[in-house]
Amino acid sequence: MPAPQGISLSTTFVNVCILLFKLIVMYCQELTGYNKQDHKEHKVTRAEEVAHGENDAFKLCVINAKNISEVAAISGYVIREHVITTRDGYLLVVHKLENPRLSPSTKCLTNKIVYFHHGLMTSSELFLLGSTKEKTLPYLLADLGYDVWLGNNRGNKYSRKHLKLSVSDPTFWDFSLDEFSYFDIPDTITYIKNNYPSSQDVKITYIGFSQGCSQLFASLSLNPALNSSIKLFVGLSPAIIPQNLNHPLFKLIVRQTASDNAFLYSLFGKRAILPSVSFWSTILGPRLYERVVDKSLSLLFGWDCKNISQFQREIGYPHMFSNSSVKSLVHWFQIIGAKRFQMFNETGDFGLTRLSSLSRTSQKKSHLVAPFPIADHLNVPMLLFYGDSDILVDINKTKSLIVDNNDNMREKLEVILCPEYEHMDTLWGNDVYEDVFVKVIERLEQDNNDKMSNGMQRYDTNETLVK
Repeated sequence: MPAPQGISLSTTFVNVCILLFKLIVMYCQELTGYNKQDHKEHKVTRAEEVAHGENDAFKLCVINAKNISEVAAISGYVIREHVITTRDGYLLVVHKLENPRLSPSTKCLTNKIVYFHHGLMTSSELFLLGSTKEKTLPYLLADLGYDVWLGNNRGNKYSRKHLKLSVSDPTFWDFSLDEFSYFDIPDTITYIKNNYPSSQDVKITYIGFSQGCSQLFASLSLNPALNSSIKLFVGLSPAIIPQNLNHPLFKLIVRQTASDNAFLYSLFGKRAILPSVSFWSTILGPRLYERVVDKSLSLLFGWDCKNISQFQREIGYPHMFSNSSVKSLVHWFQIIGAKRFQMFNETGDFGLTRLSSLSRTSQKKSHLVAPFPIADHLNVPMLLFYGDSDILVDINKTKSLIVDNNDNMREKLEVILCPEYEHMDTLWGNDVYEDVFVKVIERLEQDNNDKMSNGMQRYDTNETLVK
């Protein structure tokens, strides 16, 4: 039958494809038991009306929350938005979490400031997605009177502005771990400190997840003066040098990236990675989307997510991913291929190396790429948690990088093994409260109580086993 007059054949074909796609999605949702009517948008409800826990009302509110402010409001907390201008012109949003139920006498002291930073292709929302309050460390700390700040990298859903550049300009997306570490982390820490009296004396507890750990390691090495601003560094699944990734797809990308960055750019372009993730989350619905993400993680990393409940995955996955630059992904494949924690290698024709002047080695970047000089500059107490089923963390190489050429760090490093934990389990695992969060809180409280004591406990690099 000919297309109706005024409608082109190409338009008709596109509409038919869209219709078929919708029918397939509806069929898959039927198979998974997903009922869109049950998941229609819910208004964010006051904390006393929706208990924070594994119940349907709480799940629906979190799934339908549009931003971090709505996620926090469900559990009775308030988010204050602060905007930071980095030295190179990016506008970053940092969120301050507040507990309105605290009396003025329990408000934060300058020795109780905690700064959380997320991993690759995520945002500050990542830390507020626990299925219970016990599985949401920022809420636990806010209840104890800590000032809780949650940072964001340039390019993610909260930090997509620049003083001069548009997000449609490829130059906006010309950043990697180098820029996260040289600009975003230190500029955010400076901003947080400046919110308190005697800012020069303020020290911050930094809690990073995955790449959030890598960023502080690199930042401390590129900005040695920053060490004096960090009271304690807590690393959850610290992805510094991933183990060998054996999936054929990873091997192919690593092999191609080793010789030419153009391979990944040809696949994903030179702007944002995951630009349509929220679209797919909405279209597929929570149950089907959860299955798609689970299968993808299993295929790529071998994760079975047995330590994370389906309820937790259904509320967490829709908010987990956010934009980053393709270049930041290329950077990680370079690190994996080189098997060392190094600055970005500009082997292609995209962008310039803005950090080349930071190291004499990097000035000859066409011949030798500079490593982040971690061993020379680290000088902060560290508490690292990792799982022995996490292929994104090579803890032996990480410890070696920290202490081999820095005797001062041997007495400041504590490493805790969480048996059978995978990468996300240090945030969302079924037993994360007992295995991780209690230990973090105990260490923070101990450090606060011992602040004026000369007998502070010292740590060596021997691992502690979570029992």
